[in-house]
Amino acid sequence: MTKHDSRQPEPRSVDASLYDTTYFLNECEGYQEFLTSGGRTLSNRLLTALAYADVQPGMRVLDVGCGRGESLVWLMRQEAEAWGLDYATEALRLGASAVQSADLEADRPCCLIAATARHLPVSSESFDRVLMLDIVEHLHPWELEQALGEVWRVLKQGGKLIVHTAPNLWYYRFGYPLFRLFERLRGVRLPKDPRQRFRFHQQVHVNEQSPRSLAQALERAGFRPRVWLEDLQQRWANRDCVTYMLGWLVTHCYPFKWIFCGDVLGVAYKV
Repeated sequence: MTKHDSRQPEPRSVDASLYDTTYFLNECEGYQEFLTSGGRTLSNRLLTALAYADVQPGMRVLDVGCGRGESLVWLMRQEAEAWGLDYATEALRLGASAVQSADLEADRPCCLIAATARHLPVSSESFDRVLMLDIVEHLHPWELEQALGEVWRVLKQGGKLIVHTAPNLWYYRFGYPLFRLFERLRGVRLPKDPRQRFRFHQQVHVNEQSPRSLAQALERAGFRPRVWLEDLQQRWANRDCVTYMLGWLVTHCYPFKWIFCGDVLGVAYKV
């Protein structure tokens, strides 16, 4: 007799069709800037994350999960060789349109690839930088493990991976219940599950990270990581005076920052 295999099958990847025009142009962070500029203006989230990449002219940079393509436009303006990869048809269409409308006179054309993050169809040690900006939370743990292994393979020795992911898992577990109580005292009722506050989160967010879990995942893949929290999206900024002050306090001061700051940033080196 064969021993019964009690292991559960791995969950299926998020359906690529969920990443449609409504998602990219109505909910995916930075859509206001994209709609007004066609990808030439970046949100604070993208600008901050890209600054840590330290991209120099002539570098070869791969954006895994390139989405609407505004990062590719930025890379081309830095005179880098920009490569974008996504598995969503609408992402590739929007990315191609953004690159074309930017009308940049680049020596190196932008290359767009239809593929998944788990299998990068590019040569080993061929990129100076790799970007994973707001894709980690969309990958199941088994997918993230494979994706980081692929990123390690395609990065040159001494290359650098830049990661941004949101929301911070510690906020979902510990900060949101306190925020929900605060809002309830003000007469505002919020759903128990924070993912229900956003139309797509329940469908496409499958693997939120804390600073610790992201650092551990990067270390397991062989990287030397540095992971930290920054309040890039400042969701409290346009609220009333009391919420504004409390929002700034809990997202900038420890220990509150650990559970209220929503943006997780990481720089990982291949050494």
